[in-house]
Amino acid sequence: MKIAIVGKGGVGKTTIAGTLARLLAKDGYNVLAVDADPNLNLHISLGIEDSVASKIVPISENAELIRSRTGSSFGAILRMNPKVDDIVDRFGIVGPDGVKLIVMGTVRAGNSGCMCPENAFLRALMSHLVIGTRDVVIMDMVAGLEHLGRGTARGVNCMLCIVEPGAKSIITAKRILKLSKDIGVKDFLAVGNKVKGEEQARLIFKRMEEMGVPVIGHVPYDEAVIKAEILGKALLDFDPCCKSVKAIKELKDRLIERYFS
Repeated sequence: MKIAIVGKGGVGKTTIAGTLARLLAKDGYNVLAVDADPNLNLHISLGIEDSVASKIVPISENAELIRSRTGSSFGAILRMNPKVDDIVDRFGIVGPDGVKLIVMGTVRAGNSGCMCPENAFLRALMSHLVIGTRDVVIMDMVAGLEHLGRGTARGVNCMLCIVEPGAKSIITAKRILKLSKDIGVKDFLAVGNKVKGEEQARLIFKRMEEMGVPVIGHVPYDEAVIKAEILGKALLDFDPCCKSVKAIKELKDRLIERYFS
């Protein structure tokens, strides 16, 4: 099962992705967390120390690896299906509850040259990871729409769009939905986040219903999330009984029922 966590910047994708990954691992699933956001913060939500995460070289920045697997460095003919089956073991680190983390990196702006080999490799990595019946890949995607243009989200089973109760977040969700169809995403679901009360929950449900998008859960506004962010701690370690963790547990149970029952 491959799940891409998407949405507008600042809606809480990384907190939900990291917490969901660990909760699934606690239930006995083999979880691979993929940090595809250039801010590279997923390790915090997974509870991996900065001193460990700082040693990770993003895969897209490993020039020799890209050249050896795609047969190209800048714009030459590419092997569009490069070998990727050893990447997790070679470049992944293991965090709390046994969650494995790999960092994909991103396209660097400003005279960075042709990034075709990097994009080809990242697309191949996500498309060709071997998934067993108890395996889950959680991808924390870059905010907005860039990943859809690059195609790195191609091949996921589910796109989980995090939506907060605001017009900008809902507009972004609508754009992501349209582009997700272009790359063949099979299932597009919404999760409300930072929700204060039933009125805001109904607003998200109504707007998503207008788009034909099922809302699979709501995560309430929670001061524990803010406090965990300030301290640089994983929410699950900071307060495993807070209302946000409880809501993400319910989300996890619904995903298991939908895809593994």
